Amino acid sequence: MQNITNSYRRYALTLDQINEYAKTDPRGFVLMAEEAYRTDISDIAKSILNSKNRCKVIMLAGPSASGKTTTAHILREEFEKLGCGSEIISMDNFYHGKDSCPKTPSGKPDFETVHALNIPLIETCISELLEFGRCDIAQFDFAKSSPKQETVRVNLGNDSIAVIEGIHALNPLFTRHVRSTLGLKKIYISVKQGIRGSNRSGYLLTAAELRLFRRVVRDYKFRGSSAEHTLGMWDNVLFGEKKYIVPFKYSGDITINSIHIYEPCITAAEAVPILEEISPESEEYGYSRHLIERAKQFVEIPESYVPEDSLMREFLGKGKYKY
Repeated sequence: MQNITNSYRRYALTLDQINEYAKTDPRGFVLMAEEAYRTDISDIAKSILNSKNRCKVIMLAGPSASGKTTTAHILREEFEKLGCGSEIISMDNFYHGKDSCPKTPSGKPDFETVHALNIPLIETCISELLEFGRCDIAQFDFAKSSPKQETVRVNLGNDSIAVIEGIHALNPLFTRHVRSTLGLKKIYISVKQGIRGSNRSGYLLTAAELRLFRRVVRDYKFRGSSAEHTLGMWDNVLFGEKKYIVPFKYSGDITINSIHIYEPCITAAEAVPILEEISPESEEYGYSRHLIERAKQFVEIPESYVPEDSLMREFLGKGKYKY
């Protein structure tokens, strides 16, 4: 089998090529990208189960809107096909809460920093999973933005794997006191490429902007957040990524490119009316117009063509997985 460590699928399609596929065979274009992503995750699952040391814990990390949660579910399905059980554990359940969270210079809770998480408790869970195959998982009340009192016991069956997903999952703070990390695999996931314009001289959309379109749509649809609010916090999100996530991305055993090459034909189109709500008086108006101008260059594909088990459903809604 191909060694997929630090290797991932890349697309060479430009704006014109994407638009040509979107015009001539939009459904086939979507399904091609979906099948490619499923194949990548299937190959990863096989490589993990065929590795020399039996894997007990996977740390799945990536920046905001990279598709970590859906990929964890797809990975679990691929493990099940191969006869291996798995449990998904979200690091979001380990937040301290708004009252105990570090603050930004403006005095707001800083949920981008790794120190917003209960590091000792996560480390204990990782250690117990590796050694005993069980641990107690914290629970978080997102409505109240505070930890719950109760915990949930996770028991791994024979040869089962725990998939721990979160933006900071590759940070070594979580394993510095673990006696042995044998049996632990690290995966880094993100949109790893932008989309070039017709002349290939530069990016029409950067990788970060593709994630931003995903987030604008998701936050507006499901988190009651305006585009102005999402754009307003984006610089802090990127600053947090650069400080707390990017330094550790090369420590991953496996890298996943979560781009779905057809996605700007859907997310960018859906983002346009949301971005157009930003008034000219807003500080975010100039950047919103930049994004709108770029988004309108893509031929729109009907959102209904996206399968319910697609990673893109994490942002579009109407998917089969719970988020």
